[in-house]
Amino acid sequence: MTLAGYYRFPAICGSQLVFVCEDDLWTVPDEGGVARRLTANLGDVTYPALSPDGQFLAFTSQEEGPTEVYVMEAAGGPARRITFLGVNTTQVAGWTADGESVVFATGSGQPFASNLKLWQVHRDGGQPQSLPYGPAQNVAYGPNGQVVIGRHTRDPARWKRYRGGTCGQLWIDAAGTGEFERLVDLAGNLASPMFVGDRVYFISDHEGVGNIYSTAVDGTDLTRHTDHEEYFARQASSDGRRIAYMAGGDLYLLDPENAGDSSAQRVPIEWRSSRPQCHRKFV
Repeated sequence: MTLAGYYRFPAICGSQLVFVCEDDLWTVPDEGGVARRLTANLGDVTYPALSPDGQFLAFTSQEEGPTEVYVMEAAGGPARRITFLGVNTTQVAGWTADGESVVFATGSGQPFASNLKLWQVHRDGGQPQSLPYGPAQNVAYGPNGQVVIGRHTRDPARWKRYRGGTCGQLWIDAAGTGEFERLVDLAGNLASPMFVGDRVYFISDHEGVGNIYSTAVDGTDLTRHTDHEEYFARQASSDGRRIAYMAGGDLYLLDPENAGDSSAQRVPIEWRSSRPQCHRKFV
């Protein structure tokens, strides 16, 4: 019997799709099929990110207590812990363009846990380096040196249609000079900035339900790409060509460059788990 899981935090690179279910990492081909478990950790696993070449997989885990950054081969195998920050606010934000280092956001060293800043650390470990972007928890790198950062870009579905002072904002350094300005001013909560081609894609709920939108790098030509009406689009990520995201516990793929079919497609997943978290436990 094929069971249905609740699939979260998708990451894509080429034909490989990685996601979280049962607090572990799984992988499945982009066209769907039988999912294969990658981890069997004792702690929660979140925020997976595949390297640009698809060879490595970074994620955060509480395997040894605090939430730290780990790296493993994308095909599977043992994971190696590469940060030792001792806080529970760390989350992987992606990779540098050369695929050598993992970018992550953390509140380590800040007076308040919600004050997140971006750092990078080599995939083999070492001393993390602070990135000069100020407060931020997401980053996306453009093809011509552009940098987009997300501030307060938490999952909009956690506080639907929130319009307060900590709404998610996107800021762009369009010239690669280190000077940032607001990308777009929408009356909504923004999250998950991504570059596909020369456009910036993101999640916004300014029309009521979280969907995928995009603009040019100057913030013009706002375009909507998905039409979810019941469940928010959430936790989107991209490999620079396609966008993977979740909605209602299912995973979807969006290919913005495919003019013949601009709609998102649900990924049919055969999830064959022994469901260890549902087993009886004796104390």
